[in-house]
Order: sequence, then C-alpha cells, then structure tokens
Amino acid sequence: MKKKDEKAYFNEQWELMLTHFKAFIKTCEQEQLHLFRVQVKKLRAMLELLDIGSSKAYLSKDFKPIKKIFKHGGDIRNAYINLQFSVRYQFKSEEFLMDQLYAIENGANEFKISGKKYLKAIKEAHHEIAGDLRPVNNNTIVEFYKTRLDHIAMALDKLQFNDDLHDTRKQIKMLVYNRKIAHKALDGKLQINNDYLDKLQDMIGNWHDNVLALELFSSAEAVYKPVITKIKRQNTRLKRSIAVLAQDFEKKVLLPIH
Repeated sequence: MKKKDEKAYFNEQWELMLTHFKAFIKTCEQEQLHLFRVQVKKLRAMLELLDIGSSKAYLSKDFKPIKKIFKHGGDIRNAYINLQFSVRYQFKSEEFLMDQLYAIENGANEFKISGKKYLKAIKEAHHEIAGDLRPVNNNTIVEFYKTRLDHIAMALDKLQFNDDLHDTRKQIKMLVYNRKIAHKALDGKLQINNDYLDKLQDMIGNWHDNVLALELFSSAEAVYKPVITKIKRQNTRLKRSIAVLAQDFEKKVLLPIH
C-alpha cells in the first residue's frame, strides 16, 4: 500500500469525522453523533492496520485523544438508545424517560461546551498521525487479514454468547471497515465474502442490543416482565440464527480466487 494512498484515504475519513463532529456541536442531532462515532471506529480500525510491524503502535497512541471524545459521545448515545428501547418495547415509565432525556440534554450541552477543546485535540491528533504515516507492505496486509480471520474462526468454532462474541464482532467490523483501503493488497490473494461478514456482524449486533435491553429492563429501576419475556424470546431466535450462520465460517468467508 503506497503512502500517498494511505494519506488520501486517511484525510478523507478524517474530514468526514470532523464534519459530523461539527454538525453535532451545532445541531445536537443524534444521527450526526452516530456518524461521528462510526468515523472514529473506521479511523481506529485503519490505524491499527497501519500499525502492523510497529511494536509501539505509534498511530493508535496518537489517536487516544479522539477516543476520549468518542467515549463522551457514547454516554449520550447510550441514553438515546435506551429511549429507543423504551419505544420499541412500549415501556411506559415517566421517570425512566425523563432520566434518559436529561442524560441526553445534559450530555449534549457538556459536549458543546467542550467543543473548542475537542476541536483543538482533533487538530493536534491529525497533525501527529499524519506525520507518522508509513507505507505498509501488501503481503503484510494479507497476513494481517488471514490472522484475524483465523482468530474469528476459532472464536466462532467455540461459540459462546457472552462478551467474547461481542469482541469477535469488533474483529469482524475491523476487517469490514478496512476493506476499501486493503482491497488492492488483497486482490488476487484473498477473496473475502463481504456480504457474509456484513450479515454475520449485523446479526451479532442485534443479539448484543437484545442483551443490553434485557439488562436495562431487568434492573431494579425498570422491572417490566412482559418486556423481559419478549426480549428473551427474540434472544433465543437470534442465538439459533447466529449459530447456523457462524457454522463453517472459514468455508463461507473465503471465496474462490478467479
């Protein structure tokens, strides 16, 4: 992978992240916050790929200030997702709704107040990372993908519906996020079934959402048996679907090279 290609893609993704960040500061729209956080994940995945061969992971370390902003946004986003859960499962608790609305409004205000400080941190991080970008050998990228696919395959072979599966989804998404920049390196050497990866990570994501919803409504403040029963039924169906989809992962994820 050439350095100029890395830099062009890096700057493109960074500008998108910055655009969504500024839009959220201005409008407090949840969709802009969501898109900002997606861009952070994409950049983090890219930098981890580019850090191959670096024992000190310079790029990922330079990205740490952005992760702090990401976490602040995550607190706001979690409250919003809780509201979505309450609508989806028709959970009608005024106290619960008011708590989530307060968390969203208060969090967004604090985020806005920190806007200038965050913008400065983003600018400084960009300068540090851009200066440390180094070209990565195509064969190294191929080996990176093969190693990650092996790890995912082993995890799915011993399928457990716990935090390990959520971590496995993160590994899958890292490969998905990097497929555009890694495409040329993989071409003719590793043909990945991207549709399959998309479907698998999406289904695991739905299962994880159910787990979070179950934890939320099982808490002492929000005990609601009809909701819990409904979520548990959905969970059972999702587990069966994931088990079927994850079976023979290695055969499904790799396509014949033409």
